[in-house]
Amino acid sequence: MIIRLGRLTPGYFRLLQRQVAGEVQTQPHDRAVNQIAMMLAIMGLSLSYYSAKQMTEKVHVQPAA
Repeated sequence: MIIRLGRLTPGYFRLLQRQVAGEVQTQPHDRAVNQIAMMLAIMGLSLSYYSAKQMTEKVHVQPAA
């Protein structure tokens, strides 16, 4: 779920609390946006994992003949 942050004021925190409690309904979002955001997040985490794995692997050096 993509959350757009507003100004961090006491009134905004009350609005967030009311949304969590179910008193205020949020606007429906397009499902495609959420799916694309999740796919990009997974791709980013995968690339980060791959890069960290590549950096920690031992390099095999051939001895000079």
